[in-house]
Amino acid sequence: MANPQFRVYIDFGHGELKKNGIKDPGAVSGNFKEHDMNVVYGTALAERLKQHGYNVKTEPGNLSITTSAQTANNFGADLLVSCHINAGGGDRGEVIYSVRQGSKKLADAVVVGLKNAGQTVTRTFTKTNDNGSDYFGILRIARMPAVIVEPFFIDNANDRQIGDTTEKLKKLGVCIADAIASVYGSNLKGSENIKTQIDLPEVPVRVNGSIIGRGVIIEDVTYMPVRAIAESLGAKVDWDANTRTVLISKGGK
Repeated sequence: MANPQFRVYIDFGHGELKKNGIKDPGAVSGNFKEHDMNVVYGTALAERLKQHGYNVKTEPGNLSITTSAQTANNFGADLLVSCHINAGGGDRGEVIYSVRQGSKKLADAVVVGLKNAGQTVTRTFTKTNDNGSDYFGILRIARMPAVIVEPFFIDNANDRQIGDTTEKLKKLGVCIADAIASVYGSNLKGSENIKTQIDLPEVPVRVNGSIIGRGVIIEDVTYMPVRAIAESLGAKVDWDANTRTVLISKGGK
């Protein structure tokens, strides 16, 4: 189940005004302009995440990289997704993730969404400066797990087929959102029936000798809803909306 206080910030790559006063279109191939396409699939991603129960904020206007990242920080985002489209003639989807802890988990979820949208080849990676910090400003400045999504190459007609119409771009955004929700939780009725290609190893979780459910392994860490574990130990689980904190108590303490 999604926590309604869980916040996601969606950044639309490019679009800011250049020194000559012209809006940066990002990569361009014929009639295809990256920024315009980023807004379409990024907006669909945001709307679908809202349906899953997330508190979502989209980039308010064509902000600079620094200002957009700071907006995410001020929003108190738990995750940041920066929407882009690649160029250079390649044939794959890419997700660049921050060195910040938790970013690889988000990247792995997004890759599932790309595959569900029809991308057959994917790659996840980090890119850093010599000092080990994130190379890309949006990832470096953001204070939460963050990724840059490059679903396909805009200048490769075959690779572009998963996003060469408005409807396909919207489907792409929905697929990414559904994949994220499959990892972080959902309040959308019927979400348990959403099919994804995620294939995470599962392990049984025992408490005091009894199996209480199954956890999934991501980056060598086993994840399971805290409520299931806490309540099996006789503890009470509450949520403090003001401080956005999970409260676990037992015996009145």
